[in-house]
Amino acid sequence: MKKTIIAGAAAIALAAPAYAEIEGDLSLSYDSQHSFRGMNDLLSQALNGGSDDALTTQLNVSYGLSDQLSFVAGTSLTSISDGQDSTHDSYRGGFQYTTECFTIELGYQHHDFVSLFETEEIYLNVATECPITGGNLNLFIAHDVDELDGTYVELSLNKTVEVLDSVELDVTVGVSYSFDYWENVINTGDDFNHAYITVGMPINATEALTLTPYVSYSQGFDALDSATGDEDDELTVGLKASVNF
Repeated sequence: MKKTIIAGAAAIALAAPAYAEIEGDLSLSYDSQHSFRGMNDLLSQALNGGSDDALTTQLNVSYGLSDQLSFVAGTSLTSISDGQDSTHDSYRGGFQYTTECFTIELGYQHHDFVSLFETEEIYLNVATECPITGGNLNLFIAHDVDELDGTYVELSLNKTVEVLDSVELDVTVGVSYSFDYWENVINTGDDFNHAYITVGMPINATEALTLTPYVSYSQGFDALDSATGDEDDELTVGLKASVNF
């Protein structure tokens, strides 16, 4: 299944010039530790404390229906090195509406942690440019309608600055809140989830290919504290190669 999706993604990338309405990106990334919405230490414990670095293949596609409305879809396939051949695969589909001031995306997403749980959610993502910083302000809301049966809310700000002709500095800071999101997994209720900062340096190797080394620091809060352990601070490093089409 994964090989079929990756092969299909490569075919789309090669055929894209013939289909002007289709845009997207295909990427491969390595992370020193896999994280899901602020949960990394607890996730590692649930996976029996293995060497949980991860390799992720991701595809995002957008098909223009009009000047402002697009159909969007994506898949993310992650292999986690924990000695159990664990994976975290996600699939999404929805619609995106874009104006000069903001972008709104509404859709459905499916998450499958092969050795832990499988769940579904409805999500809303609203993005706009912050007038104070000039960066991109983003509000993400995911309401789980299955296993997790709660709501996750994340507010983030992203700022990109050109350093050299082909090199940029990309900084994202964010904070999240959980409304009973982890109740069925680690038995915690409403509270702040985590805060993070990610610093990357996108390098435009070619017109289509971008290489991005990055480092991310995350601090877990009360929503990720449970009887099985607390989600403390975590430093993750990674490298991402992305091709636009």
